This record gives sequence, C-alpha cells and structure tokens, in this order.
Amino acid sequence: MEKTGYQNIIEQLRPENIPAKFQDAYEKWDGSGHVVTREELKGYLSRYELSEHELEGLLQIVDRIHENKTLCEYISFLVWTQCEIRRYEYWFEGDVSFNCKALPDIGDAINLYMCLSCIEFARQDMIRRQIPVEVYEKIPYRMLDGQMEKYQKTGSLLVDDLPWKVNFYSLSIYLFDRFLFCPCGFDDPYRFYRSKKDKGEVIGIAEDGLKIDAYGQLIDPQEITCEDMDSLELSKKDGKCFGRYTYKRKPIFETALAEIGDEVHGNRISPCGIVTREKIRISMDTYQEILRKGDWMIGFHIPEGEGYTPERVRTSMKLAWDFFTKYFSDLPFKGFWSSSWLYDGRLCLFLEEDSRIVQVQRQFFNYSGGWNGESTYIELFGDEDLSIDEVPQKSSLQKKVVAYLKRGGKLADTGMVYFPEELEKDYHKPIYITDWDLAYQEEVLELCRQKGGRS
Repeated sequence: MEKTGYQNIIEQLRPENIPAKFQDAYEKWDGSGHVVTREELKGYLSRYELSEHELEGLLQIVDRIHENKTLCEYISFLVWTQCEIRRYEYWFEGDVSFNCKALPDIGDAINLYMCLSCIEFARQDMIRRQIPVEVYEKIPYRMLDGQMEKYQKTGSLLVDDLPWKVNFYSLSIYLFDRFLFCPCGFDDPYRFYRSKKDKGEVIGIAEDGLKIDAYGQLIDPQEITCEDMDSLELSKKDGKCFGRYTYKRKPIFETALAEIGDEVHGNRISPCGIVTREKIRISMDTYQEILRKGDWMIGFHIPEGEGYTPERVRTSMKLAWDFFTKYFSDLPFKGFWSSSWLYDGRLCLFLEEDSRIVQVQRQFFNYSGGWNGESTYIELFGDEDLSIDEVPQKSSLQKKVVAYLKRGGKLADTGMVYFPEELEKDYHKPIYITDWDLAYQEEVLELCRQKGGRS
C-alpha cells in the first residue's frame, strides 16, 4: 500500500488517543496489512442471528471504510502493528483508542473494524507457521460473541478493554486446558539466576536504584501524583481510593546492584513477592543468568471459572510450552510470566494455607511490580466505583478484606515468573519459596496486621 504520511493520516482522521510510539512505527511500516472485506465480515457474522437491518448496518460500515483511501491506509497500518511478533513491540495499554473524531458517522466503530481486520492478516501468519487451524479458528469469537451480543442489545460498536481484546482478534492468545497463553516480553527491573548444580536454586536480584517501601514493595517512579491523590481523598471511598498507593508512601531503602569481576552483588528478591534488604553475591562460576528485562516470555492469563489448582496450572503450562517452542521457535522463550491480584502475598492474611489461591501462589516466583490494586477491588467486589460501605460482604474473604482496607491496608497486583525446568518438579510443595522466605513473609504480614498495611 502506498504511504501518504503519518501527519496526513492524523490530520484527516483525528484519532482519539493513539500512542506516540506509533509515529515511529509508521516510518518502519512496509505498507502491508489488511482491511476486512465485505465477504470476510459476512463470514465472521454468519454464526449470529442478526436481523437484516443489523447485518446491513455492519456491512455498510465496511463499504464506507473501503471508499476512504486514508482510512484504509490507517487501518492497514494499525493491523500491521498488532499482528505477528510486532504485536509485542507495539503493545499498548490504558485508554488508547483508534476511533476517529473526523468521521462522525462511523468513527466510533474503527476500533472494532481494526480488530476484525486483524483476523485474516494474522491467519496468514498461522499458515506460515503451519499451526493447525483447529488451534486458532475459534480464538476471535471469545471476544466477538460478546461484542455482537452487546450490539444486538444496545446498537453500540464500542470496544471495551481494547488492549486485552486485540490479543484475540490478532490470534495471539491460546487456550490450553484451563489457562490462556500468549508471547510477551519481560519488562520489569529484576534479574534471575539459576544454580548450575542439578537445575537448582533460582535467585532473583533487583536492578540498581529501585525505591522500596516498608513492606518490600516497589515504588513505581510513575506513581500517582500528589494532585491526583488529593482529589481522590476528597472523593468517596471506592476502589480508586483503596486500590491505589498514595503519594505519601515513603521509601525505606534503595536497591544497589554491582557487577564485580565474575560476581553479581545486589538485593535479593523473595519469591513471596518482597524485595528484601538482604544483600547477596553470586558467582557466574556457579550460577547462570536465566532472565532479565527484554527477554521473551510466555504470558499466563487466568480466565474465570473453576480449576484454579496447581495441577491444572502445570498441565496447561506443559501444553503451552510444547506448543510455543514448536510453532514459535524463532522466539527464545525463557519461561512464563504473569501479573495478577491472585499473587499478592498479603492475601495470606485472609486465606488458609491449603486454599487454592495460596497453593498456586506458592508454585511461582512472585515479585513486586509497583502496580496498584484496583483489580483486586474489582475482582472481589465487582465494581471499582462502589463505595467501600456498599460493597458485597457475603464471603469471609470479602468481609476480611473490607476490614483490612478500612484500617489502611493495601493490596496490589503482583508479578510472577516460572521457568521450564520446573515443569517436571513436584507441584505439591513450594518450588522457589524456602522456609527463610516464608519466615520473612510472616514478618511483613505481621507488620501489615499491626499497622493496617498503610503505605
């Protein structure tokens, strides 16, 4: 496709919120991509019982898109950024929207039609990789089914949570047994090393200059500003208030990392999700680096439903590892990565040792990513806009968390990594976590109990 210039596209279409890095992506773009055709769309929609009026409305938007050369270029470019390996270079998050203010009649539908255009372009990559059709043919419908149900009920074509849903339309995410997996990059400030003896102990070390709070949690340099927090403190006490760290959180220490000869010196990360004050040194004669920022990982995602157990995690991971190392052999995967509210060690304040959440948590090498805790509020109470005084308190966990939050406690999303050498190890006991780590975690939990976890 002939390129007419990034600024020309922006000025003519006026995207709502396109990431700044996409300008550089446009310069690298080779002109390939795809815009969903009328026949392709009819095929995708054939599984739904749409009225003639509903179907024709969707097809007319395709016709309008193909009549606009600039819009076709724009969608083709977006599809190129979101498919194949580029999906992970041009990954986006937050309130990004590719919808176009300059197109009042169809501008609100561009996010959806970009997603629909990804399907065929991504399918060509599946064919090149010789991935069996049955593995990926149903992936887009995990999102499109709900989108069409929404359209039939409300007439709206707006896409909620676009960053997450693009994974499915771009055929980037796969279901193996109970869990979803997709390629991703490791993007956090930690290094991991393994003992060379018998695929042994794994040690995590923090990068230099990280600010850590009293609970061993990373303080993100981009953390919420004073002005934002002041306005939140004046608002009702909902998930946005209880789910975020405050700007008043003080660093207790700063990490230090040094490479001296064949040794690495730094702050040890406890796999319970805590950056510790403990300074350790490891020699490259006896350890080897197995992960650092920028390496390829397999992302692990947790759909709702039953089966969140160590056994199902292991079964799913084995299937995923075999699949990705076979069909994506060009990507040097180092292991599995995920972030979730379920990995927060502070949940042990409310749960028994034999609970499924704790059992699974103990299988992973957990670490603090400096993330907030709105998702914990949403998962436990259903809506971050609910006041703390009106959230449901039906379960014991809900009641305990409400009391904890009210006295100043904090919960947060936590990261985890897991390496392929562990796929054959006993999942009935902790893999990375030692007795020392559990004792250290108990000290932190006791601090949370005494002071409410205020940070």
